[in-house]
Amino acid sequence: MSLPPARVNAGVRYTAVLRTNLGNIVIGLMDSRAPCTVNSFVHLAEAGFFNNTQCHRLVTTGIYVLQCGDPYAGARTKLTCSLSSLSKGTPGYEFASENLKGATYPAGLVAMANDGSPASNGSQFFIVYKDSTAGLSPSYTPFGTVPSGLKIVRNVAHAGYRCKYPIAGGGVPKEKVIIKSVTITRVRAGAGLI
Repeated sequence: MSLPPARVNAGVRYTAVLRTNLGNIVIGLMDSRAPCTVNSFVHLAEAGFFNNTQCHRLVTTGIYVLQCGDPYAGARTKLTCSLSSLSKGTPGYEFASENLKGATYPAGLVAMANDGSPASNGSQFFIVYKDSTAGLSPSYTPFGTVPSGLKIVRNVAHAGYRCKYPIAGGGVPKEKVIIKSVTITRVRAGAGLI
């Protein structure tokens, strides 16, 4: 995957629509607070990177998140908790965390997943469906909020997972969530769509 542009598009607000097999999840992107992260997410979305991938990890204890964005979790891949490549997929580049000062993780927040080091962000992200501030240290870049579609994630969480990951926690969701495509909308501050 090519690198995203080095400079962000200042003065533009972005909205992402994840078109899934269960319905649309809308994400308002925090371009002013997490510009590098949003720039990367928009770049990957517009390149079709997330198309036909599954949300591969659901956590229902301690933290409450649905994790997506792993290219190894293709729409037709039969996910198992012993699949060694899961949660390791990247777009071929990594970037540093941002927007961490005072970070909290309430229901509806979208943040980057990483391997614990601050410069290991890539394509994987998680949607918080129930407040997880107590269970997460401020180490995961918040970059969006879900104004519409959170009920879809909560329904998936209610169904639970079918196997448990031996190390990371959580497991493969029982209810398959396939991201068919991601559409990005741009609005210039004080103006209309661009």
